[in-house]
Amino acid sequence: RISYTVPKGAFYIFPKIELNGSKWNNDIDFVMDLLNTTGVLSVHGSGFGNKYGQGHFRMVFLPPLDMLEEAMNRVEKFMK
Repeated sequence: RISYTVPKGAFYIFPKIELNGSKWNNDIDFVMDLLNTTGVLSVHGSGFGNKYGQGHFRMVFLPPLDMLEEAMNRVEKFMK
C-alpha cells in the first residue's frame, strides 16, 4: 500500500510505503526491488533522513506524460 500528499510546488512526489506485513524490510529494499522488477528508478526516502524519509520513496514527475503513465502503470502492477 502506498499513500501520498499532493505536492504544492515541487516536481517530486514522496509517497509513503506501508512496510508492515510487506516483503520489504525498509525503503531501500523497496526501491531496489522496484528497479530490478520494473525498471522504474526512484530514490529511497531514508536517504533524505530517517526522521521524515524512512518508509518513503521519491519520484520526479518531469518526464513526458506518456512516460509517466507507463512508469505509474508499472508501479501499480508491481504493488499488486
